[in-house]
Amino acid sequence: MINDKLLEVILSPPDSALTIATKGPGGIHLINSWNSYIQITDDDKLLLPAGQMEQTEKNLKKNNEIKMTICNRDVQGKTYKGTGFLVTAKATFATSGREYEMVKNKFPWARAALVLVIKEAIQTL
Repeated sequence: MINDKLLEVILSPPDSALTIATKGPGGIHLINSWNSYIQITDDDKLLLPAGQMEQTEKNLKKNNEIKMTICNRDVQGKTYKGTGFLVTAKATFATSGREYEMVKNKFPWARAALVLVIKEAIQTL
């Protein structure tokens, strides 16, 4: 489900911020991370290191859907340089297993891996 343009946004420098939104009892909760932190598995899951993300983890236990915006100013968009995506995904936290080990090997400070299974990715720019 990862199309070529989204892959280019994830992998191309410069590093850009991404934002993940979850919904919990207090409303929408946002966290930020970096494009360069994303690892992609052979089965197209996106992995992010979780250092803190405690509220995100609590929210996902009740509703495992996230929305993520991700962009890159140097990737050609629909009409000009710079593009972004709105991604909808199912998310879980892994504290053991292959996905966790992939993240922990690259980011020793990670307490868990945030595992995203993309449901939809819409190019917005």
